[in-house]
Amino acid sequence: MNELERRCLEAYRAGRDPSVANGDSLDEWISFGLGLLLFSGRLVREHRMTSLADAAYKADGSPVTQMEEQIELELARRLRGFDRDASIVGEETGGELPRVGIGVAVDPIDGTWSFLGRTETVTTVMAVFRDGKPFLGLIGNPATGEIGYATRGGEARLLQLPVFGEETSASTLPMPRLDRGETLVNLHPGPNAGPLSGALYEEWREGRISMIKSPGGSPSWALLEAAKGTYVYANLWGKRRAAAYDLAAGLLLVEAAGGRVADLNDEPIDPVHHEGPFVAAVDEAGRHRVIEIVRSVRDT
Repeated sequence: MNELERRCLEAYRAGRDPSVANGDSLDEWISFGLGLLLFSGRLVREHRMTSLADAAYKADGSPVTQMEEQIELELARRLRGFDRDASIVGEETGGELPRVGIGVAVDPIDGTWSFLGRTETVTTVMAVFRDGKPFLGLIGNPATGEIGYATRGGEARLLQLPVFGEETSASTLPMPRLDRGETLVNLHPGPNAGPLSGALYEEWREGRISMIKSPGGSPSWALLEAAKGTYVYANLWGKRRAAAYDLAAGLLLVEAAGGRVADLNDEPIDPVHHEGPFVAAVDEAGRHRVIEIVRSVRDT
């Protein structure tokens, strides 16, 4: 761990907020974000195996829990003491990303169905914007004890917190991989993903792809996995235009790890307003291969 990470964890374990009041440096924003994700991670772990009595359905048919609003309200409380002028964009409580100044976007439970199903593909996501452009992204997975974060133009970092009594560890992404040119694909499931799934499995049968998985859940978790350097992540993203809390944090992590989150022309996607399919990977050849497969399916 570096000194900033160590200091944040020590403050958290001592029951203190790691952030510095009225701070505005990049390190202070990282401390603020890590503090929120550590708070969220503990809250989600405490509730992920308990009753679902507080779950409800939103107007669009998707589920929501009281804990999600609780996390957003905690963000607002902390932000008032850290940067009173910053705006909040929350998945549950709303808000607008400002064109000028600081905006903080958060999805407290990205992958709510996965949370309610008590699986591991659920995250808390936070992205910090300056003048409409993201400069810090954080993704925390309470089930695995991992927190990834990255800054614009900086490193992508991954913390693994102890679950079974081991020491906390930290890595710079991407991580080393066993590499003989294999392409491992993570396909985001969806009602329109059947033809693409079939094409990918045919590529696997022919030996041009080495593995396919499709666990679903949080797209941000899949983007963090792509930043680790092994998987190529494909998502058809057909529901709606992306919001500020959807893809920006994961995009920063993949880019800081040396990769790209690209559209079907292999052009970088808009972190706030993206629409349509995208493919994310550190491995350029793997990304190109999967983009070609997605394009072939869409052209038929």
